[in-house]
Amino acid sequence: MSTFIYILTDIILPIFSIIVIGFIAQKNLKMDIKSLTKLNIYVFVPAILFLKIYETEVTIKFFSQVLFYIIIIQAFMLVFSKITAKMLHFSKSIEKAFCNSLLFFNSGNYGLPLVELVFKGNAVAVTSQVFIMLIQNITTNTFGVFQASSGSSTTKIALKNILKMPSIYVICIIIIIKSFNVIVPAQILIPLDYISRGFIAIALLTLGAQLAEIKIGIKTRDVLMSSIIRLVVSPIIGFALVKLMGITGVLAQSLVIGVSTPSAVNTAMIAKEFDNEPEYASQIVFISTILSVFTVTLVVYLTGILL
Repeated sequence: MSTFIYILTDIILPIFSIIVIGFIAQKNLKMDIKSLTKLNIYVFVPAILFLKIYETEVTIKFFSQVLFYIIIIQAFMLVFSKITAKMLHFSKSIEKAFCNSLLFFNSGNYGLPLVELVFKGNAVAVTSQVFIMLIQNITTNTFGVFQASSGSSTTKIALKNILKMPSIYVICIIIIIKSFNVIVPAQILIPLDYISRGFIAIALLTLGAQLAEIKIGIKTRDVLMSSIIRLVVSPIIGFALVKLMGITGVLAQSLVIGVSTPSAVNTAMIAKEFDNEPEYASQIVFISTILSVFTVTLVVYLTGILL
């Protein structure tokens, strides 16, 4: 019990304290959220991605395990969403928003800072989350966009969005560096280290600011159904999958924690852009984030015992 309280008070509550600060700051300062988001995507994430892959041995097996794990989780969530939507007689538009809320979780602004704190910057844990975030970004910009839009003209836009992601190019560069055993000079590593240290604060402040822009008006059953599946069913499948795949240790723990995070803010942004139940999608993001205080604490606790 003392471990559970420690996780809640020393890891989860500090995370939410920063989110609340971002929320309040946005309400009062009206910050430019797009600039904050771009700062995360184009500056902080590439820096932390480069450093963590440089610091650890990232093999094809490592990446393939993470890739296979996330794809299977998303496949389960897709099937789950379709079955649930049919049982509850959701309209077509609600079904699409519901499906996206289950498939895409907050691996960037939430999952990555979370494992940074839980595993105290462990390179394996952080690198696994960066890969999860990369995979999530690709699937969000392709399948997620297609889900939210009824037109066929989004293919080109989705491909452009993927090619704009600096993380893809950073991975290519770091693979070349590690393949040829290139030693990166301190003049590059030191500023990258300074930048990466600011990632947690900026990511969580951005999440708080994003949540501050969400309109609240609860559709109780539909919102809670999505939140429960996202926060409870997903980590249960995650636990079972790491056991089946024979993954152990820090990697297993970080993978399960990664898929226990709330619905991604991007699902609400996509819904708004394509006018596909934006208020419903926004409510799911907000409520699942609030409820994750309790569910994620429990998942972190259980991973330490069971994995």
